[in-house]
Amino acid sequence: MNSKTIKKNNIKIQGSESILKDSVNKETQSEKVVEANIENICDENLTTLQKIHAILLNCVNLSKKQKLEFCESERYFMKLYLKKLKNNDKD
Repeated sequence: MNSKTIKKNNIKIQGSESILKDSVNKETQSEKVVEANIENICDENLTTLQKIHAILLNCVNLSKKQKLEFCESERYFMKLYLKKLKNNDKD
């Protein structure tokens, strides 16, 4: 191989390396955006879920009816949390 061919090959390799790095960076950035969106959705429902669960654990003077209502609320927010998490995972 002569020196011109080697230089052309080096330029092609360097060009394709930068394209590869750019595509990897874009994929990484898009993954971070998706993760941030999931975290935002999860934070709202998960925070509410944790608050309800804390009430159930810490309030010993709740009646059975009140405990049932809190459990139903906890279940409702868990379903919301899982649905949104599942829907965002598909996108």
